[in-house]
Amino acid sequence: MTEDQARAVLLLQALEAQPPTALWTAEDRDWATRAAAQDLPADAPRDARLAERARLAMQRLVPRDRGIQRLLGSPGWRPAWAGVAGVVGLLAGVASDALVGGAYFNLLSPLFWGVLGWNVLLYAGLVVQALRRPAVSGGLRARLGQWLRRAGGGAGLPAAFAGRWADAAAALFQARAAVLLHLAAGALALGLIVGLGLRGLVFDYRAGWASTLLAPDTVQQALAWGLQPALALSGGALPTGQAFEALRVTPATPASASAAPWIGWMALQLLLVVVVPRAVLTARALHRAGTLSRNFPLDTSAPAFDRWLLQPQRALWVLSHGAAPTSAAAAGLRAMLAAGFGATVPVQWADPLHWGDEDQPPTPPPGARAVLLVDLAATPEAEVQGRLLQALAAADPVVVADHSGFVRRFGHGERLAQREAAWRALVGAQPFVSVALDAPEASVAGLALQRALDR
Repeated sequence: MTEDQARAVLLLQALEAQPPTALWTAEDRDWATRAAAQDLPADAPRDARLAERARLAMQRLVPRDRGIQRLLGSPGWRPAWAGVAGVVGLLAGVASDALVGGAYFNLLSPLFWGVLGWNVLLYAGLVVQALRRPAVSGGLRARLGQWLRRAGGGAGLPAAFAGRWADAAAALFQARAAVLLHLAAGALALGLIVGLGLRGLVFDYRAGWASTLLAPDTVQQALAWGLQPALALSGGALPTGQAFEALRVTPATPASASAAPWIGWMALQLLLVVVVPRAVLTARALHRAGTLSRNFPLDTSAPAFDRWLLQPQRALWVLSHGAAPTSAAAAGLRAMLAAGFGATVPVQWADPLHWGDEDQPPTPPPGARAVLLVDLAATPEAEVQGRLLQALAAADPVVVADHSGFVRRFGHGERLAQREAAWRALVGAQPFVSVALDAPEASVAGLALQRALDR
């Protein structure tokens, strides 16, 4: 799946997480599912089927709302940005004259040694990061989401899509940010080299150093160590003894030695330590960004996508805890599952599991996903429902809490919210939805289930 296809898939997912409207009706959703199934062979990969459904949907959506096209066409990246970063870095380096300390070429220039030191530290950090192989941080995803939501308008469909895109595209954004940073840093160092050469052509620079605290031997050793790669490659050697001490600048002894060899050594050092490594890192980041854009790592195995497929990958297996649901509740659950997973999803019903049998529930059919139906009025307990969820963990259970009876007794309000919070705390990461199954509105209940699955 390409980056553009992934954007269409996630945009459609964000749209279908909302109730049907004139923009995208329930009939439109069914049409897209059927049309995608007809256009592709039955054995087409899951990614291809989802991408085809999104493509067909966009053919209807774009003419209806211009905002859809804007969302599809604003990925938060322009290739020209790389060129801008390179030009800005190069010009900043050329324009800088910080290597010249007043009237002489400063061998202890904070800019030169700061650039070298910063880059060496960054390389060390990259090595540590590569050894640890960390995932993209949640902080980065959060910042991306905030930025994309602001860019998209901050509410409604743009905000919903921005959150999904920030989460899915964090690795791609990270690679593209690395392109800009490495390119700008390498261009800055190259600009310093070019600036040194240009100034050396038209000015007669004298080289020297000045320090209140450092002795000549210390400075000479530091320069020899810091310029070692350039000295080794060029075959040069630093002056020693009195020759080096003569480079010291004081009010009584201005700089007098030619800066030509020092300009050559320092330019070569910038080339070896900054320009070349940053060029390699830029190429690596470009390759990674291109790979991610061509083969976008969108996780389409999530159950939330099952409802997009005419032939879902997993059947559902419903287990009621405590007592069998009423006929009205069973009908409401069927409608909710059809709206949430798709009208063609196979649903199997197990016999109710009685209290006290939580450690030994029936075994779901191979490959089926469990739907655990509970009564919200029941107090959630780790020793009871918690053990049952552990026993069903292999079937990736979805917990549906029927709050019909609870609402009849206590009404909507704080008590309902508290009980739902207690159940969510027990369920943990598993999808959880609380709904009145005796008289549900199928589309609303289905959306609640979809949101639970998308978390």
